[in-house]
Amino acid sequence: MDIAEQIKRIRKEKGLSQQEVADKLSMNRVQYNRIETGKSDPTMNILQRIANVLDINVVEFFEAKNNGTEVHTVNEPLLQKVRLLEELDEVQKNSICNMIDIAIANKRLKQALSNAMSITI
Repeated sequence: MDIAEQIKRIRKEKGLSQQEVADKLSMNRVQYNRIETGKSDPTMNILQRIANVLDINVVEFFEAKNNGTEVHTVNEPLLQKVRLLEELDEVQKNSICNMIDIAIANKRLKQALSNAMSITI
């Protein structure tokens, strides 16, 4: 189960509508829907905000569940680091999340440029 499916599953378990979550995030419902449907990848900061609204630990988005039973299909060392992030203060947590977001944006930019170069050649 990917992060988008996890967010949707947890939101439904909490009995919240997309509009309610979007409102609590100060986000447009359409924008929030794009996250839940996997059409838009949320940043770590957005994931943290969604986790706060859903009153869960952000780690739960990375834990796969199958019929209520945990399925360990994730990188355990990475999952442990995500769990440890929760122990940091907000400034430290935001700094690390920003670094992760920048690294991901750089990777996507390189991938997009590579794809554009291969199309024009």
